[in-house]
Amino acid sequence: MAFKTWRTGLHIQQDKVLAVALVKEKAGWGLRRWWQIPLVPGIIRDGQILQPQQLVTALGEWRRLLPQQHQIFLAFPASRTLQRTLPRPERTLRENEQVAWIHTAISRELEMAPDALRFDYTEDTFSHAFHVTAAQNREIATLLDLAVALRLRLTTITPDAGALAHFLPWLSLPAQCIAWRDKDQWLWAMRHQWGRRTLAEAQTPDRLAALLALQPEEIVCCGSDSFDPWATLSYCQPPLPENGGEFSVALALAMGEGAR
Repeated sequence: MAFKTWRTGLHIQQDKVLAVALVKEKAGWGLRRWWQIPLVPGIIRDGQILQPQQLVTALGEWRRLLPQQHQIFLAFPASRTLQRTLPRPERTLRENEQVAWIHTAISRELEMAPDALRFDYTEDTFSHAFHVTAAQNREIATLLDLAVALRLRLTTITPDAGALAHFLPWLSLPAQCIAWRDKDQWLWAMRHQWGRRTLAEAQTPDRLAALLALQPEEIVCCGSDSFDPWATLSYCQPPLPENGGEFSVALALAMGEGAR
């Protein structure tokens, strides 16, 4: 029987790295393994990798446990991204012209050199605009170097907040927003947008809902009584982590597009 590829979500946080490996079964998602790898202070600060070699060392044992057939879905901190909405140009552009136009426009908007940025975008056909997410090239390069050093089969780098959108198919109306929090921030995602709020801005889910112009019942929090992210899996081998809600981003990353 062919060995199934382990789709592994990797969420690097300030004090730890959380990883979840899933396989796609006929009846849904199956859990293979989960990991929680502690990090010593100073390796990560404010979402930036300050000591990349120490991070490689910390992840060495985890890497040796991965099978050859794996895919890595890596989180990038939403706190390190920049988002802008750009109106479409009046004239129709070919795809390569469109990419070049967005690159120039977002660089000008952010007052940064074009070669200092990496960006991705989606097109909003209703508002005739592009929603652009940009990050500093050197920070993306650090993650790419990490993948090379660990010999990882890197598939995507996704903003951590954006990954939460993969849970949206499991929500029931009137809920339309999924949120997750750590000790410093909220990450949230809806169908066409995602973002981050600090706990200083919103200490409770109701306050977060108000900031997002939502009703309290329209927002669901990972790890709460209303949404258990592990319940989205069809097969789980216990024991599951006691701090299961903390793995929400890693789980969502592993599911990727077409989660359900």
